[in-house]
Amino acid sequence: MERMRQRLKWDQRTELAKTVFLFVIVIGGTLAGYGVFMLGMGTTTPLVVVTSESMLPTLEVNDLLVLQGRAPEDIAVNDIIVFRASWYAEAPIVHKVVLIEEVNNTYRYYTRGDNNPSQDFGYRTYEDIIGVVVWRIPQVGGVSIFLRTWQGMLFMAAVFIAILVVPEFVCKDEKEEKMQDLTESSSDAKETTTDA
Repeated sequence: MERMRQRLKWDQRTELAKTVFLFVIVIGGTLAGYGVFMLGMGTTTPLVVVTSESMLPTLEVNDLLVLQGRAPEDIAVNDIIVFRASWYAEAPIVHKVVLIEEVNNTYRYYTRGDNNPSQDFGYRTYEDIIGVVVWRIPQVGGVSIFLRTWQGMLFMAAVFIAILVVPEFVCKDEKEEKMQDLTESSSDAKETTTDA
């Protein structure tokens, strides 16, 4: 570890440079981790947030859902799937599979929201399906929704600025105290040697 600090000339860097470097490492690690998570779950969108009440009481608004990609034959009736629909382009839909048909070696998945009075229009094909819900984390998705609002973006900007600026002032005060202590101790040492 000490060699790495010497190679990077870590002690010679400003606190701002150190903070930016660590911030880049954390962001890079997070993105790499999410990429590994996508590969492991077999879908490009392994996390989604419930934004409507169509699946009440099974799923609530702001629940965070973990999705897994599955082969067409591994999707079963009563699985909750996330899919894209031509009749609702705003966001993917989270509904339950209520019927499966196989026509000309192609699966057709019919869906319905638990809170909806009727089945969804038409059927879904395998290409429409983003993933199957394998885990639900209650209310955690609300954070994601908040961060997409202007207030959330403002909050994140404030946090980012604080991460960059606060260490500069805190460490600057500590350095000034150390310098003052060194100056005082060296002047005390000079006084001791001149008295003798």
